[in-house]
Order: sequence, then structure tokens, then C-alpha cells
Amino acid sequence: MSYKIELRYTSGWDDAGWFDETEGKSKPTRFGTFAEAQVALDDFFADVKSAVAAGDMKTDDDHTDYRIVAVDD
Repeated sequence: MSYKIELRYTSGWDDAGWFDETEGKSKPTRFGTFAEAQVALDDFFADVKSAVAAGDMKTDDDHTDYRIVAVDD
């Protein structure tokens, strides 16, 4: 089992669009544990917060629009 980060789109929840680029191939990012996915999501929100503070973005993303789910792929 692995974990992925999903984003709420107008049509429902789907992969947040994070991709691993290895060996010239692009595939959706998967994390070995829930904790690893949480660290990645926390880092993302920290980057967003820094961009807002620097004036590069107008607002933070809504944290409720992201979730971590278990997947079997």
C-alpha cells in the first residue's frame, strides 16, 4: 500500500498533480507511508506561506482542499 495527495477539483477529488520524473518517465508521486505524504504536504504549505509573505501569491491554498489517501498502485 502507498499514499497519494489529492486535490479537490470542481469535479471531485483527484491526484494533486505531483509527479516523479525518473528514468525519463513521468508517473504520479506515491509515498511509502502516510507520514511521508504528510511531510511533503506540510512542506508544500510552508512554501505557499512563504510565497504569500513575499508577495508572490495573493493567498494561501485552502488546506481543506487537500487530502492524503491510501492507494494500491
